[in-house]
Amino acid sequence: MTFRRTTDDGRRRAVSSQRGAICFWLLIFVLALSACAANNVERPTPDAKTPVATQPATLNIQSSTLTSTPLPSATVTKLPSPTPLPCTTEFCIQAGHFILQRPIAADLVDVIDPTYRYGNTANALRKTHHGVEFVNPQGTPVLAAADGLVIIAGNDYQDPLADFPAFYGNLVVIEHTFTSDQLPGYQMPVYTLYGHLSEVRAEAGQHVSAGDVVGLVGFTGAAIGEHLHFEVRQGENHYRATRNPELWLSPHLDESEQPTGAIAGHIVDEYGNSIYIPTITIEQIDPTNGATLAVYYLEGYADWTVNGDDEWGEAFALGDIPAGRYRVSFVARGLQNYEIEVLPGMVTVITFDAGKNN
Repeated sequence: MTFRRTTDDGRRRAVSSQRGAICFWLLIFVLALSACAANNVERPTPDAKTPVATQPATLNIQSSTLTSTPLPSATVTKLPSPTPLPCTTEFCIQAGHFILQRPIAADLVDVIDPTYRYGNTANALRKTHHGVEFVNPQGTPVLAAADGLVIIAGNDYQDPLADFPAFYGNLVVIEHTFTSDQLPGYQMPVYTLYGHLSEVRAEAGQHVSAGDVVGLVGFTGAAIGEHLHFEVRQGENHYRATRNPELWLSPHLDESEQPTGAIAGHIVDEYGNSIYIPTITIEQIDPTNGATLAVYYLEGYADWTVNGDDEWGEAFALGDIPAGRYRVSFVARGLQNYEIEVLPGMVTVITFDAGKNN
């Protein structure tokens, strides 16, 4: 009896041991399968960037109404009849095409903000500027710069008109067609864009006249502060088809009631490509004693995303400066100095060609 009990106990121990072994190997097998499955899951490489969920841009609109006070219209300065002028190898004085009126009324702030001109980056702090800015309080009326057809009146949240949506916020785009006498040799049509509006006061398909109110100043879209963003686009309504509005807008009058003029710099390398000039110094000079009367500092066009004029192909431009004598200085293959004349309602074009000047 004792022997059989011992044998039964041994069998029980053997069976129990076998069951334990089976359970142990089953556990190992399950763990191995789990490890294989884990290894098959895609994992980002150490250099991969995990995408971040983004929220759609939102519009910050505050309604504003116009008062019943009659608004003065912006006017187009009557320019003197151009007289053919001799051109030197360094500069040439030519008739401008200042055919657009100011989009802000004359008794308000209708001057261009000098801190962020066309083609500038505000000293590399901001994106290359494809237009100019008129800094005015929210609700200031925005005026059509010329007769034309409204082709866009709304916002750019779904259909971007720049490199990304919600850049302009509320905006209006007007298509203009000028005569060959007004713009000889230039591409048609011309478009003007009015961005960051607090309210749109026009409709697509509407014909407007120069001076009509088409919106109100705001800070919608990617605006920093309240202002009107104004663009001139030539040939097509495209972000890469802009031109410098300073060479299109009707010039102001100076203290002697004469139209102001403009300076444009055609600066190219040996291959005919525009040279970026970080700093241009323009000094107004007293012709009697050579003393400096005023100084302007500006940045040249930062990159290829903006364009020079079809005729001048400038790399920088400055408008609304009084007629007179000027000294223009910049560094391009060494320090360059030009003494030039600016005439009322005309454009003085400086030319530096690295292939010829060296």
